[in-house]
Amino acid sequence: MTRRRAKLFEAKQRVTYAGSRRASAALVAVLLFCGGQVSAATDWRDERWTVEGFTNALSGGPEGGPVEQAGGGSRGLCEDDAGRLFLLGGQFIDIVTPTGLRMRLAGSGTVGYRDGPAKDAQFRFGEGAYYGVYNIACGPNGVFVSDGGNRRVRRIFSGEGGWRVSTWAGGGKSRMKPGETGRPLDAGFSGTITVAAAPSGELTVADSYGAYRVSADGTAITYLGPWPESTIAKPGKPPTLNVVMGDADSRGFVYFVSRTPDFVIRIHPTGKIEHLAGILFGRERPTWIGDGPPREVYFDTPSTVVARPDGSAVYVCGGDEYDIRRVPTDGQGTTATLMQNGRWYKASVHPNRSRGPALFRPNAEGRLKPDGELTDLMVTHLLGRDASGNLYGSLFPWVGMTQVVEGEGPLGTKIFRLRQVP
Repeated sequence: MTRRRAKLFEAKQRVTYAGSRRASAALVAVLLFCGGQVSAATDWRDERWTVEGFTNALSGGPEGGPVEQAGGGSRGLCEDDAGRLFLLGGQFIDIVTPTGLRMRLAGSGTVGYRDGPAKDAQFRFGEGAYYGVYNIACGPNGVFVSDGGNRRVRRIFSGEGGWRVSTWAGGGKSRMKPGETGRPLDAGFSGTITVAAAPSGELTVADSYGAYRVSADGTAITYLGPWPESTIAKPGKPPTLNVVMGDADSRGFVYFVSRTPDFVIRIHPTGKIEHLAGILFGRERPTWIGDGPPREVYFDTPSTVVARPDGSAVYVCGGDEYDIRRVPTDGQGTTATLMQNGRWYKASVHPNRSRGPALFRPNAEGRLKPDGELTDLMVTHLLGRDASGNLYGSLFPWVGMTQVVEGEGPLGTKIFRLRQVP
């Protein structure tokens, strides 16, 4: 990246907000947008969102019960065709029923490896994974989780009179060649493992060195190939990505995000692997963060990616930015920063006990300066989305504060919903 282009990107760091307050004290509507032209089909200016509490009550709360009053954190979320939400956190999977009740679904709490009845199942979530990551994906044939410590993909499904857990792929030693097909349980995954489920029932599994696709009936796995050469961080070495989260859209396109190096990968239904967004930098990270053409922007250690159901864009979040950045998938226009944009060492973007809470001002407008006043929602992690495309976000516990909505007070939960309004 040239010095001239760096200055151009720095000049583009303009985030504009506009919004309108709803009458209800529990609901705030806002139109979030930033500079940069995007094609009409994927225009961020058409998006309207509300922010509301979801789960992990500020007061703690019981393990189960009404979702907003329940305690317990989560790191991943998805929704199945029956309208049930599944939350992944610790060594457990919780379920939120369509009536709004949260309860424990799978996991005994003992670290290990055991299939069978869901509540007796054992996992090693996050063990041996980059930054301890793991994720969850809902498909028409079950709920899938990446069990990195056991080098396997596990499936949670309803059958034989109750919920059960089985091993869907991995645990073997087979090292496959691009295009080669074999038995899923013979496949050997390496490094960090993530998953994404397509509406067809096919499951795409990513590890540190490439991507695999498992058939909907679970009888075959195909190695799609290694990551694109454009993601190579060390010359002369094969591309290695620290994949940390995946998602799929309604068309069957799959997206993965890698943290350090920082890229977004897209995999076509045909199996083609594509470098969608992100630019590579060496040890010295740029001092600016700005929006621009997807392949020319820098993401500062992202941790999550969530796809719009229609596939027109993906949302990248996490790391040292505390924001959500929208990436168009049609190759047109630029990325757009939909949430607070900045760097963690700046007071304005690092809420904690000494600096005060993250303050959400629905009517704020104008340019946001790196050291300026907080004018928007803060988020460090997107757990995922539901079938309607609503996003679920959180602030990691070490940040020390929750969200405060101007004029309304704190959100009642640590995990909040960004609900899209027609």
